[in-house]
Amino acid sequence: MYKIQFRNPAGRMVTAQLASRDEIQKLANKARREMPETHELRVREVAVDEASGDFVWADCTADFTK
Repeated sequence: MYKIQFRNPAGRMVTAQLASRDEIQKLANKARREMPETHELRVREVAVDEASGDFVWADCTADFTK
């Protein structure tokens, strides 16, 4: 499961939560294309914390901006 947040051209924060990595990549590409300098892109993925076993949101923005 992924969660993406970015600013749209109107300046509003957009948030989506999807299971599809491809759909998240499409949204990340759109955000970077429409607002190249001010998109504030942030992508997180559900991960398991090894110490506690809890599910946490881990930042994976770099995986979608290559």
